[in-house]
Amino acid sequence: MAALFIMLSLTDMLLITLSGLAAGFLNAVSGGGAILTVPVLILIGLPPGVANGTNRLAVVLQSLTALAAYTKLKQTDSGLAIALMIPAMLGSVCGALVSVRLDDAVFQTLLAITMIVLLIPVVFEPVLNRKLLAVSGTSQGRRLLQVVFFGIGLYGGLLQIGAGIFILVALSTLGGLNLTLANGVKVVIVMGLTGIACCVFALNGKVDWSAGLLLSLTSSIGAWFGAHWGVSKGEGWTRLILAGTIVVMAFQLLGVWERLRPLLALSQLLRLSDFAAG
Repeated sequence: MAALFIMLSLTDMLLITLSGLAAGFLNAVSGGGAILTVPVLILIGLPPGVANGTNRLAVVLQSLTALAAYTKLKQTDSGLAIALMIPAMLGSVCGALVSVRLDDAVFQTLLAITMIVLLIPVVFEPVLNRKLLAVSGTSQGRRLLQVVFFGIGLYGGLLQIGAGIFILVALSTLGGLNLTLANGVKVVIVMGLTGIACCVFALNGKVDWSAGLLLSLTSSIGAWFGAHWGVSKGEGWTRLILAGTIVVMAFQLLGVWERLRPLLALSQLLRLSDFAAG
């Protein structure tokens, strides 16, 4: 199919730049940056399917930038990353080729519940690590990890949003990695599973290159700073950012922010009434 190129206004470029910087930083430290960039791409006029594909181009390039930073800072494990990237890429191909038939509302609710459940291993990671570390080094543990990462790849190929968080939690709990090192491994896996899915989307005309290249540039800058910040601040801050991202994503998927908007408007109206009465 023909390549897509939309004309970007100055407002479009500003929105892409700001969301790209924030998403790149967030993806390098935890994950979930797509919850910022995909809505922006839709806002500037891209169909949801094209926005989904276009965002993947940026994820691939920002992951490459983050990998360069983590490698320079000696916070990666290439052997483990490649071993887990292969099943993740296989799952991603399957996910990208399968049409999503699940009702959007049901899917978002299930995903939101999953995100909340993910808070358990994030908060209680030190305790879980002590119990799972013995299993992770065995052949059974490695097979379990490969199955888990095939499933994560399948999800990543279908939707992508939040895939980095699933990877990070799996690496820290089942893999026994601290969150700083897990981030260095995560970016390799994300790059692989997203890259192969991006090829499928591009071949089907689901990537807009003008928006995608600008988003790739800005998110790569954000990813570079995010990787350095995560390493310098340490695991405690990374866990805090990860937990906060999970909560925000779950609330977004459950529509909590939309439900709170009328209450916030009513609160402001009551304050104005009180001010006028005073």
